[in-house]
Amino acid sequence: MDILRLVDDLEDIIETSNSVPLTGKVMVEKEEVLSILDQLRSELPREITEATQIKSDKAMIIDDAHREADQIIAAAKAHAEKLIDEDALVLKANERAQEIMDRANAESDQIRHGARDYADELLENTQVNLSEIIKVLNENRQELRD
Repeated sequence: MDILRLVDDLEDIIETSNSVPLTGKVMVEKEEVLSILDQLRSELPREITEATQIKSDKAMIIDDAHREADQIIAAAKAHAEKLIDEDALVLKANERAQEIMDRANAESDQIRHGARDYADELLENTQVNLSEIIKVLNENRQELRD
C-alpha cells in the first residue's frame, strides 16, 4: 500500500530531522513534508474506495454464499423427503406383495389338498367299484364251476 509507505517516509523524516534543543521539537523540511501530505491526500480516496469496495464485496459474497447454502439445504431436505417417501412406498409395496404371496400360497395349499382329497375319493370309489366287479366275477366263476 502506498499510504503505508508515505507514513513510513514521514516517520523517517521526523526521526532523522534535527531536534531543537531543550524543547522535544524537530525541524523538518516544510516542502518535503507537504509533498508527502499531498501524496497522502491523493492516495486516501483511492485506498478508502478500494477498502469500501472490498468490504461491500465481502458482504455480497457472504450473502450469496448464505443464499446458495440455503438453496442447497432446501434441495437436500426435499431430496431426503422424496427418498423417505419412496422408501415408505417401497416398504408398503413389499408388505402388500408379501400379503399377496402369503394368500396365494395358502390358496395353493388349499387347492392342492382339495385335489389330493378328490383324487383319493375317486380312487376309493374306483376301488369299491372294482371290488364289486371282482366279487361279481368271482361269483360268476363260481357258478360256472358248479
